[in-house]
Amino acid sequence: ASSAVSAASTLGVGHWLETDAQARASIDVGDIGRVEVDPDTRIGLVGSRDGNYRLRLERGTMHALIWAPPGRFFVDTPSSTAVDLGCAYTLTVDDDGAGMVRVTSGWVGFEWRGRESFIPAGAVCPTRRQLGPGTPRYEDSSSAFQAALDTIDFGGTPAARANALSLVLTEARDRDVVTLWHLLTRVGPPDRGAVFDRLASFVPAPS
Repeated sequence: ASSAVSAASTLGVGHWLETDAQARASIDVGDIGRVEVDPDTRIGLVGSRDGNYRLRLERGTMHALIWAPPGRFFVDTPSSTAVDLGCAYTLTVDDDGAGMVRVTSGWVGFEWRGRESFIPAGAVCPTRRQLGPGTPRYEDSSSAFQAALDTIDFGGTPAARANALSLVLTEARDRDVVTLWHLLTRVGPPDRGAVFDRLASFVPAPS
């Protein structure tokens, strides 16, 4: 059974910290980092075995700053697990379990049932229940570019997905290679050649 924890308490395994509309909190994650918790957030400690820490963000927003080696800090959400790769990031989960990670330094991995995304600093990545993480994209990409990626990742008719892919390939910039690299495994075999060619126009493939 889990129980509520006051702001001044140690957050034990199986316990939850909940903030109301006015409250904020800080969690020192052993000696490897710190998590800042925004209002209207529910977050719990799942485990701390062998110096590896696993939290669960059920809803709300947290900001993590981790200075440990990669792979020691994990945050489960209803739709994905965020894996620290040496970074600072913000993770938000809404009432439907959908989430978004924004990376401000380093890299974050997002994983669900073998589906993985790797998000660099300056990029964001959405996640959805039963679908897992989407395709990383830089925040300065156009709203149409980002909406097209959501269509590819999370559903749409075949025609809508084809139009979305065409838009992404047309609008892609040289810094969007991380997006194109992920798309190689997110589109069907008939479309992979076009994605590869666009990727190779920015980063030539080795012989």
